[in-house]
Amino acid sequence: MSRPGLAALPEDGGADFAAIRADRRRRLVKAMAAADLDVLILGRPGDIAFAAGVRPLFTSGSRPYSVGCAVILDGGRVYLLADHDEGVPAEIAHDQIIGRSWNPRITSARTARIPALAEARRIGSAGMSTGVATLLATLTPAAEVVDARPLVRAARASKSAAEVSVIETACSLAEAGLAAMAQELRPGVTTRRLAARYSERLGQLGVTVVPDGLVACRTADRRCGGLDGSPLAEGELVSLSPSVTYGGYDATLARTLVVGGSPTAAVAKLRDRAVGSLREVVTACVPGATGAELVRRWADAGERAFGAPLAHGVGMGIEEPIIDPDLGADEVLTEGMVLAVQGVVRGVRDNAAGGWHHREMIQLTAAGPRLLTRPHPRAAGAAATTTSSPGAI
Repeated sequence: MSRPGLAALPEDGGADFAAIRADRRRRLVKAMAAADLDVLILGRPGDIAFAAGVRPLFTSGSRPYSVGCAVILDGGRVYLLADHDEGVPAEIAHDQIIGRSWNPRITSARTARIPALAEARRIGSAGMSTGVATLLATLTPAAEVVDARPLVRAARASKSAAEVSVIETACSLAEAGLAAMAQELRPGVTTRRLAARYSERLGQLGVTVVPDGLVACRTADRRCGGLDGSPLAEGELVSLSPSVTYGGYDATLARTLVVGGSPTAAVAKLRDRAVGSLREVVTACVPGATGAELVRRWADAGERAFGAPLAHGVGMGIEEPIIDPDLGADEVLTEGMVLAVQGVVRGVRDNAAGGWHHREMIQLTAAGPRLLTRPHPRAAGAAATTTSSPGAI
């Protein structure tokens, strides 16, 4: 795999992205029909990308929920509120792109041009804000406005075979970035250098690098605080956690490596404990399982909360469910979901310096969880290591 395609322009590579987009829209329209919605309003970047296939621009920070996309039940047409047509797929015509404005009066007038909006009986919105509520009350005063978040979430949750294939490509790219960092790992190198090597390798593969300060960090720091310029010492534990976006779909994994590649007995024990504890959680990821059951599996293995989700959905960004000891206990896993499942264990009882961070990507199937990332060589039944480079265990 020398150049699988551009993450920024999902029109290349082996996948039929036009067919994937069409399938996503069919799922949304089918869900709209079942919920008796005439119009679906979307405002979150992931939801807009799912419905329209538009390439989102990276932005740092938050913004209020606003109308960014409308899906019309009659004909399944998608209308975008956008400043330009860059990154908009060819199947969305220019007359389906509506210019935005900082002036709310202009925005309101332009939004009113969306066909079927004024006549809609029932409108679903996958989010709400004061501005959106005022806009809909002005443009469609007789329409019933309902919460469409469960509808959109369900449509996005179950991945098609084609979507999973794209995610697997993203996993392979993340593993390539991990292997490049592992080859660079030696005493004296810095986490900044590891991140630079990761960016270089993904650039060679034609993939846009998402800014991520946690791609390499010392695990002795409980905060796993990201990149620094101090050299790594022999025997230190380093978490490598690359994330990749390919064709609009994300992949992520995490492996902890030993600088120098020779673990002490305590570190080897910590490693086996971490991999084994996470395996207990992964095996519990079956259709019908609840978030509470996953958290219980982690606790029954003797592990504690570690300040990050134990599991969360992955697709076009981070998706629900998000599960940790304080969140998502009532979430029910369904067939077709793709999850990132991770754990961090500390070496208090194993007398090891630092912690062990491990993350896998899985797909939920009727036959049980299916690994999308290559398993750790210490995991039961693992056929191959993540990388053969020094420092991998």
